Amino acid sequence: MSQREEVTRSDTPAASPEPTPHPLALELAAALASLAVPRALLLGVGNGRNVPPLLAAGAHVDAIEDDPARASTALTRFAADAHVRIVRASYAGPYPFTGPYDAALSTHALLHGSPQSVAAALAAVRFRLAPNAPFFFTLGSKRDPRFGRGRRLQDDTYAPESGSEAGVPHCYFDAPAARALLEGFVLDRIEENVAPGSWAHAPDEAAAIIHWFVRARRD
Repeated sequence: MSQREEVTRSDTPAASPEPTPHPLALELAAALASLAVPRALLLGVGNGRNVPPLLAAGAHVDAIEDDPARASTALTRFAADAHVRIVRASYAGPYPFTGPYDAALSTHALLHGSPQSVAAALAAVRFRLAPNAPFFFTLGSKRDPRFGRGRRLQDDTYAPESGSEAGVPHCYFDAPAARALLEGFVLDRIEENVAPGSWAHAPDEAAAIIHWFVRARRD
């Protein structure tokens, strides 16, 4: 496993009528563009912002979404696209889709829950990935100012008591804990970034949020 760690910051893009894809989605789409009809697994469809760049790369996208409202909205949005399948299911698995997938992406789903549920989701994704397939995802960082605030649910897991995600469990990791999650993966890169263009938060909230950006591959 690579021991390289980079700590960087990125500006939050200005709001626009069309949701801005996450930088990891754009990076993964560029990596997939050289493959013939790649299959991509997406954990957390959110507002759908990360689906178009994957489709533009020629990918078929299977999305898991655990929130019923977001799953319903996404199903409506992408109903006419035969290259997109969306189901409501737990990120921790089991998944209704079968692999192998050429890549996987999660830009917000693994920020929530507990360290145990995140570990279960990583294992479920790995089970569906082809050997050496990339998995790009974000994790909550203990350098996020929200860490340790709100209602403590268990070690490293807190639920905000106000704001746009009041009551939603968030889990946080330092670098060793993040790396410890990656059994069965090769870590290519891990870095801390200010959350870019967050769709779930107001701009002033997003400007202070710090996430781990992780690029890994199934071993």
